[in-house]
Amino acid sequence: MIKRITTRFWFLATSIPPIQPVNLLPVLMMIMLWVGLRYCGMTEEQSFVIGCVTAQAYTIWRNLPSAARSLQNVERGKPRMLMFPVGIIIVVAGVQLWLGSPLFTQRVLTLFCVFFLAVMVWGILREREMLERVVPEGRMDQQVSAPVSLLRINAVVAAVVIGVNEALIAFETLAVWISAMPILFLVLHAFYWLMVLSVLPTASDQQTHA
Repeated sequence: MIKRITTRFWFLATSIPPIQPVNLLPVLMMIMLWVGLRYCGMTEEQSFVIGCVTAQAYTIWRNLPSAARSLQNVERGKPRMLMFPVGIIIVVAGVQLWLGSPLFTQRVLTLFCVFFLAVMVWGILREREMLERVVPEGRMDQQVSAPVSLLRINAVVAAVVIGVNEALIAFETLAVWISAMPILFLVLHAFYWLMVLSVLPTASDQQTHA
């Protein structure tokens, strides 16, 4: 039993895909701007807000082309739907720079994760209905392997980010926050893939169902 669990954990740990360098750029930009602006004599509050907003802007800009392509595949003309969320993002970024409040910028992350968590919970509540549309009701028990849903994993990750962010806001300084977030990013990457890989059916599971 112990050997089986140890082997399984070792397999999961060694199967975690490496982080793509492009995914590290936002946190690296945030830290470099923080250090550079502080070195130039800018206040902690201004350096923090500018670094975070720049990282947010880069992340959104990097993901816009893939989002537009996904909508284009669904239906022609759908990429126009991106105009509304992009407009909201621009307004939120402008408000952050105008206020210059680190607390507001930190809470933007919490609000985004709360929205994401709500979407995941809504998806979980509708999951059975969606599965029945894809798989006929009479064949649900005849599947070789159960469909793997990432909704619950995404919800757990969003809840973890909310908890850590709010704890750092309540108990730590801006310097600690901006130093801890890259570490949280790395930990969440490993945690996320461990959960994903743990729910995927193994070869032995598929043979058992067969």
